[in-house]
Amino acid sequence: MSEVKILFPYSKFREGQDLFIGEVINAIERKGNLMVHAPTGIGKTVSVLAPSLKFILENDLTLFFLTSRHTQHKIVVQTLKEIKDVHKENFLVVDLIGKKNMCSVEGISDLSNREFYDYCNDVVEKNLCNFYNNSKSKKLTSSRSDLLQEIENINPIHVEEVVNLSKNRNFCGFEIACDLAKKANVIIADYYHVLNPSIRESLFFKINKTLERSIIIFDESHNLPDRCRDLLSENLSSLTIEHAIKEAERYNILELLEFLEHLKKIYVEIANEKLLLDTDEVLITKEDLFSRITKKIDYYQLMNDLDYYSEIVREKQRRSFIGSVSNFLKTWINQDEGFVRMMKRGYLSNQKQYTIISYRCLDPSIVMEPIFKKASSCIFMSGTLKPTTMYKDLLSIKDATIKEFKNPFPESNRLNIIVNSVTTKYTKRSELMYQKIAEKCSQIISSVPGNSIVFFPSYELLDKVSYFIRVSKKLYFEKPNTSNEERVDLLNEFKLSYFEGAALMAVSSGSFGEGIDLPGNLLKCVIIVGLPLGKPDLETKQLVNYYDKKFGKGTEYGYLFPAMIKCIQNAGRCIRSETDKGVVVFMEERFALPYYRNLIPEDLKYIITNNPGIEVERFFSKITEK
Repeated sequence: MSEVKILFPYSKFREGQDLFIGEVINAIERKGNLMVHAPTGIGKTVSVLAPSLKFILENDLTLFFLTSRHTQHKIVVQTLKEIKDVHKENFLVVDLIGKKNMCSVEGISDLSNREFYDYCNDVVEKNLCNFYNNSKSKKLTSSRSDLLQEIENINPIHVEEVVNLSKNRNFCGFEIACDLAKKANVIIADYYHVLNPSIRESLFFKINKTLERSIIIFDESHNLPDRCRDLLSENLSSLTIEHAIKEAERYNILELLEFLEHLKKIYVEIANEKLLLDTDEVLITKEDLFSRITKKIDYYQLMNDLDYYSEIVREKQRRSFIGSVSNFLKTWINQDEGFVRMMKRGYLSNQKQYTIISYRCLDPSIVMEPIFKKASSCIFMSGTLKPTTMYKDLLSIKDATIKEFKNPFPESNRLNIIVNSVTTKYTKRSELMYQKIAEKCSQIISSVPGNSIVFFPSYELLDKVSYFIRVSKKLYFEKPNTSNEERVDLLNEFKLSYFEGAALMAVSSGSFGEGIDLPGNLLKCVIIVGLPLGKPDLETKQLVNYYDKKFGKGTEYGYLFPAMIKCIQNAGRCIRSETDKGVVVFMEERFALPYYRNLIPEDLKYIITNNPGIEVERFFSKITEK
């Protein structure tokens, strides 16, 4: 590897980093794909940027770095700054996040991403957005050129700075970023900028890029299967139809009112026919909905009418429920293979019933295959990309090189415990079991000289176990449906408690389960209570059946492995650097069984005990003595 020039900004490699860089070079030089499992601490970001940046500059390619986390955008920008400062290379970086989050128009925060895109397209087409109009105005060409030059001079910079600089001059931040992207060497973006076929086509056309001339890096790629499936899935509830009816009444759209009332009756018909009294979800077919609609109206003319009137509504209000109906009906007529169609019954807080019809994607490879078949190279990396064969199967990456790196941190800095005397297994749940779990948690929290996080499979179990926890430290609680601002405030308050110590009660699949960094003294212990298995609902069962037919591993790929991956993600919150010291407790008897133990990474050495408090106290006492 020493013969190949790379843009590495530091004086020495971390353990395993030179091997990682070598694998990246091999992949991009042969136009192949690479899947890398590399735990926190190896330096994934710089290991992939240093060789690939040099390669794209020499070969006139574009490097796309895709991540779902805004915090990671900043890390990538900072790493590229360091590379530029050290090597004095001339390259241009553009940082893109969701268009809605780059928009300077007031009052759009309540819109969903889909609603925002529809609204944005409408106002742009009708010349109603001053920010966009200014960005395209020939009269302001000089002012726009000055702004572009200013951003280039201080590049690389984070997207927030681009948005603020653009807003101050009354330009659209997204359009300015896209102007820069036309000649950018590196584009940091969100997953869906490339995963979503229509957004990818529109963006690449706008910025003069092609997949064939691009290297794509997928960061935190353990998230890809779910993100791909969600991307192609749609649903429409009877509540949305009721809102659409009110919209049609409010704006006197009589042509649609009759159809929307008819659609509401169709939902009732299907529910009466398919949903039994003791069943809240059921499989349906494309024809169940399509044939009932087409008895009275031409389906394709209907979609045109819905689109037309949704635009009229958006001129008066930014959100259009008629538009939501239109988007769903367009999706409903898509393919059956790799998808499932369902009707579910739901209940509001006042016990009012409603129904949802869903079109859910089961196969993430439908999204991924066109990308890695066309791109020059794709690199998938994560600290929890295990089992790597599962991701290779699910994403249908047939020619990928797979590499796994060991945890680079000293084993002596971490204690891993399995407590095999408690379980959250459904058949063994009881108040007595909740008390036993709470007692073990209380012992551990009290023995930790600092902060602990306790992860539960669900909010229900969090509440039932937390009720019995008895500690002198302050307890913080993650709650469902909280805003991002509330989550940040809670996390900051928890961080400030590190000296006296506190405990945060959270949910494995919640916002604190991955993507938060609490280095040094901010977090000393993670307790993972139970297995965060997905609800065995109809969609999960269909997923298991589909993966069973396709891979012969339905239960593993659709049910068990995702739960274990969440556990390993939760565990990863504890040790974030080579100097961090902490404890991870897997509090579940199933972790001690050979099948589940084999899913725990080999480099996580553990002990099995029923007295975790004593072991935790002993571990921290030894550290203090050193």
